[in-house]
Amino acid sequence: MILIVEDESIARHALSHLLHHSGFQIKAAASAEEALEIVNECGAPEAALVDLDLPGMDGLELIDRLSKQNPDVLSVLITAAPPERVEELKGANVSPDRYLRKPLKVADLLSLLTDLPRHA
Repeated sequence: MILIVEDESIARHALSHLLHHSGFQIKAAASAEEALEIVNECGAPEAALVDLDLPGMDGLELIDRLSKQNPDVLSVLITAAPPERVEELKGANVSPDRYLRKPLKVADLLSLLTDLPRHA
C-alpha cells in the first residue's frame, strides 16, 4: 500500500488515480492526523508520499512518526517549496528517504516506486 498525504484535494485525487491505475493499492489522507489513523487501522504502508505543508502536524513530523513506528517505510516528501528551503530541510533531524518537487514528474514518481509491491 502507498499512503498519500496531501491536503489539496485535487492533487490528492489525481495522485491517487494515477497510482491506482499504475497498479498500486492506495490509501489517501488530507492531514497527518488522518494518515496516522489509516496506519493504525490498515498497518504500515510500503511507501508514504507526504506533502511538506499540511494543516496541523507538518509533513516532516509525520515522516518522523512513521519512521519511528515503521522503519522500513519509504518516506517521500513532496513539496513546491523553493530549492533553498528543501536544502535547509535536509539538515533537519528528520530526513525523508527522498524529496520530489511539485509539480511531480510522473516518470520520476513511478521510477521511485518501481520495486514496491502492487496490489491493485
